[in-house]
Amino acid sequence: MNSYVCAICDHHTQNPGPNELGSCRGNTIRFRDQMFHLWKCPKCHSIHNVDPVDFADIYHDYPLNKRKLDIYARGTLKNLLKRLKNAGLSGKSASILDYGCGNGVFLQFLKENGYHNIVGYDPFVEEYKQLPNKLLFDCVVANDVIEHVPDPRATIKECASLVKPGGLLYLGTADSEPVNMNDLEPHIMRLHQPFHRIIITQESLRQLAKETGMELINAYRRSYMDTLMPFSNYRFLDEFNRELGHTLDSALDPKSASIVPRKPMLLFYGLFGYFFPSAYEPAVILRKPAI
Repeated sequence: MNSYVCAICDHHTQNPGPNELGSCRGNTIRFRDQMFHLWKCPKCHSIHNVDPVDFADIYHDYPLNKRKLDIYARGTLKNLLKRLKNAGLSGKSASILDYGCGNGVFLQFLKENGYHNIVGYDPFVEEYKQLPNKLLFDCVVANDVIEHVPDPRATIKECASLVKPGGLLYLGTADSEPVNMNDLEPHIMRLHQPFHRIIITQESLRQLAKETGMELINAYRRSYMDTLMPFSNYRFLDEFNRELGHTLDSALDPKSASIVPRKPMLLFYGLFGYFFPSAYEPAVILRKPAI
């Protein structure tokens, strides 16, 4: 008999209810024909992928590590940088670590905007696989990271340990709360299997943030990808992925944009999708107490 243990609230059971279990297909070409088994904790509503995984294997050809710093990425990353500035990010000499940086798109964006003291870390990207030793940063960004790891609490603790006294920590993640385990198809982009290991709620994110002992500066419900810039909003991306069969590789192919003019609803959501959000991505910004 399987035992289900929540890594967030430690709830455990051997007899999950019928509304706690579900299966979801992958959303990349490699995994689109595989089904992945999910369990939603009835106590804290975190969603766990319960299948074992070889992280080095699934990330060796990760489609998102091929993304480009195009006009749409710039629009969403501008929103992310604005959040950091509003929280008190110091001048362009501030030291910034992008923890879980993928192929470094945010680092490229920061460099374009005059930030030069920047470092990336991603254990599955050769260029960034070494975490800097004995360095503390004015700002650590862990955006779309903690849902990819087997222990979000441990990752948040490590990120907090890399922040200078008085510095900032940004944590952004997917949101599990609205997901109906009996109807997972509408949430394929958010579930992002098999890469998302544990998806939590906004309340759980706040609780994990509180455990760091850092001060909460700002909290967000909306995704940083939700902007008023045409075609730079989560709803459009969701609908665009759906039209492409929720295959992320296709969505990242510039040639796929040719379907947009032929789909009136895609045009509509490209222009107005900000006002019709299909999912949320909670985030918090924390400040470490000064010595």
